[in-house]
Amino acid sequence: MSHPAGRRSPRLLGVLLCLFAAAGCMSVAEMEELQVRVVDAGYTDVGVGHTTEIGGYDTVTVTATNPSATGDGIDIARLVWHTYPEEVDEVVVTLNGTSRFATREEMAQEFGPRGLQPDPDDDTDLGDVLEWLVVVVVILVVLVKVLSFLARLGRR
Repeated sequence: MSHPAGRRSPRLLGVLLCLFAAAGCMSVAEMEELQVRVVDAGYTDVGVGHTTEIGGYDTVTVTATNPSATGDGIDIARLVWHTYPEEVDEVVVTLNGTSRFATREEMAQEFGPRGLQPDPDDDTDLGDVLEWLVVVVVILVVLVKVLSFLARLGRR
């Protein structure tokens, strides 16, 4: 016989996993939309990625091919800066096999303000706090389950 508190833990874990999945899907959808915008700009073999390092440093990577492109991917970096609605600290563009990168400061100087509303670079740290809160809750749920299991083993 289990008690109601034991039933809530799996539900809570399920809700938290769904929230993580929804957040990940939103980011994937935004990357797919960015990829379409780069293709629409005349590039082929386009690949887009977004990584976040532990300290919260966000890098967007774009690989593309365009044999007639003579630039160094600045148009792609501009496209990322003005249309990608996630936080961007650095953009790495690999165009026709040659890589270039630009930092947030360089892009702001070159392309001006992002102009996205709300500004994804206005870091309120709320997302970081929520991520840590979810991690702590998941760890606590797992810990309670393990301790409950060990207590049941000890009674046998």
